[in-house]
Amino acid sequence: MLKTFVENFLPSSKLNNDIHKKILYISIPLILSNLTIPLLTFVDTAIIGHLGYVDHLAGITAAASLFTLIYGNFIFLRMGTTGLSSQAYGANDPNYLVNVFIRSIILGLLLGLLIIIFHNLIFSLFESILNLSNKVWSSTHSYSKVRIYSAPAVLMNFCIVGYLIGIQKTKIVLIGSFIVNGLNIALDYIFVAFFNMNVVGVALGTLISEWVGCIFGLVFLFIIFKRSGAKIYWIEVFSKKQFLNLLNINMDIFIRTFCLAATHIWFINRSSNLGDIELAINGILLNFVYISSFFIDGFAFTTETLVGESKGAKNKILFVKYVISSTFWCIVSALLCVIIFGIFGKNIINLLTNINDVKILSHNYLIWLVLLPIISVFSYQLDGIFTGATRTKEMRNGAIISIIGFIIATIILLPIFGNHGLWVSYILFLLFRAITLGLNFTSLKNSIND
Repeated sequence: MLKTFVENFLPSSKLNNDIHKKILYISIPLILSNLTIPLLTFVDTAIIGHLGYVDHLAGITAAASLFTLIYGNFIFLRMGTTGLSSQAYGANDPNYLVNVFIRSIILGLLLGLLIIIFHNLIFSLFESILNLSNKVWSSTHSYSKVRIYSAPAVLMNFCIVGYLIGIQKTKIVLIGSFIVNGLNIALDYIFVAFFNMNVVGVALGTLISEWVGCIFGLVFLFIIFKRSGAKIYWIEVFSKKQFLNLLNINMDIFIRTFCLAATHIWFINRSSNLGDIELAINGILLNFVYISSFFIDGFAFTTETLVGESKGAKNKILFVKYVISSTFWCIVSALLCVIIFGIFGKNIINLLTNINDVKILSHNYLIWLVLLPIISVFSYQLDGIFTGATRTKEMRNGAIISIIGFIIATIILLPIFGNHGLWVSYILFLLFRAITLGLNFTSLKNSIND
């Protein structure tokens, strides 16, 4: 039945059942892994949301935004590692594969330590940007001053996950995610329910689990390296040319990611200006964004490694097949999210909080969350294509244009339509991202054989 459905929507000349099987083999573990991340945010929100304090719920929302900004800006470590390692995998160069990982892990560790050193400055800047009420900031700060010490673990784990995706070992990513997020959920519940630690308990559970996950990943990769027989040439690891290439790629992705995180922060800032209730409402609704994005990104991440493989092999025909097939599955996953949100959206909101005002008002904005997956799918997929090909300048430029468009949209629409205007502006931001990357796709395709 599925085969017939696929054949009806894709030209037979482009259909390759082996490629579809490969995409699903890589993607399903990533989807399951990705879904544990919004599940974690979902549980954190639900635990705090049922304490009955709006300031705690709003504080968790703001704290989540803070760490989206801090850690999210360093997702280039995952993306850059995936792009480079997948190209080395396609070129069948095991020694270069090991060098890519070692350079990335060193960079991740150093950046994580710098975050800890300068965390007070980061917190001060964040407080001034978001303009939170005193009660909300108190909850945000209590959470943040604990979780910040997970920075080296989180950034090194970005490199570990990026490498595993690049060599298409996504089942290991899934196992690691289950360990980290399962432990995190259990510890959050224990610290809050039995020790009455509130937001501090949630932060401590996250801190412990993130370090456990990092150690697990490093031990597993050590075993992989030992079995592969790959040799480490430290002169090549610390090659100036290779480090500059890594830094250039990562700097472009950093700017791109900073723009995306800044968009999120601007969204929270505008929500906060509307009031604590609106901030809490949007904190609830953002869980829908997280669920849909990580679900779709399971296929987009697969696109990264497959595009990188085809570029490393210098095979344009394979590149086209990978792009068409993975795009199909991205669209299918987006439509599934639309259906789930449309049918169960109100039930999901009711699970997240028992604060009546937040529940009732959240239902008014659900339509935007139902529409969002099918609109966002193209920006996520194109991001995966450009990451795998390490065409990072186009990603950087597109993100800059998109955030400018988003800010202008909020300035125009927010005073007229309130929170509805804010969500429309966010949807426009996603469209801007897809358009700016789509205009550069032909150039990328023509470069695959270079």
